[in-house]
Amino acid sequence: MSVLGSEWGDLPELLEAFSEASRCDPYLMSLHSSKICEGHSDGWGYVLVGALESGEEVVNYYRSTRPVYEDTAVLGSLGGSARELVYGVLVAHSRRKAEGSVRVGNTHPLYYSWRGFDMWIVHNGVVDADSIARELGVPRGEDTTDTYYLGELIYRSVAGPDLGDVVEKVRYASKYTKTAMNTSILLYTKGKALLVVTSYVNPDRLGDPKVVDYYRLYLLSGPRDSAVVSSSILKYYNVRSERVSEVPLQSGLAIEIDLKRRVETARVSFKLGT
Repeated sequence: MSVLGSEWGDLPELLEAFSEASRCDPYLMSLHSSKICEGHSDGWGYVLVGALESGEEVVNYYRSTRPVYEDTAVLGSLGGSARELVYGVLVAHSRRKAEGSVRVGNTHPLYYSWRGFDMWIVHNGVVDADSIARELGVPRGEDTTDTYYLGELIYRSVAGPDLGDVVEKVRYASKYTKTAMNTSILLYTKGKALLVVTSYVNPDRLGDPKVVDYYRLYLLSGPRDSAVVSSSILKYYNVRSERVSEVPLQSGLAIEIDLKRRVETARVSFKLGT
């Protein structure tokens, strides 16, 4: 789930839906043809970047191997921290492991910082980590999530939070998708943030409606330039459903933010795949 802008009034409702869907995800149950409640219980985390009324920029980053629905104190404090911002971006993710064990190093958002700017990535789906590792010329860790290699591929290749450059590199990375590359990628340097969201399913799986429903993303438009991008929990839990529209499959959305002026400076949609 990604939330951005200056209006945070819907946040408590969104966080509650996020927690409940992590406990019991009806689309995951449908995907597995299961009547038993299935959820995302393999850890969770968030990154919150924004500006206070004073102009000070703040970054909060948290990861835990606990399920979000059991980590209620931290989830509650996140709501309070977000409401202190006059403008900002929140990216939160609840993990259901695909590759890599339940440990904090595999918990999203994964963080990269060694090139002088910050980047976080959350990802739902599986990418070909073996091929990415070979391209990067690095070992393939036995107990390392595939998302780590996806993020490393993007982080190493971009010049910084430049919208056009990041979009190009994300397009390139999508060729490694095995199941899906649903991502929220947040890049930050002082005064500037860039949020890139992708909704991409391996074309071989587009014929399965259960797969499509599980990976489908939705956009919730809010007051002024506020927005939320999230999984289908926005529809299932009826969070302001009258303002919800679908993010087209095989596409991405990039939003550039000037944190000093507290405004969105650019928003572009782009295609993924061939």
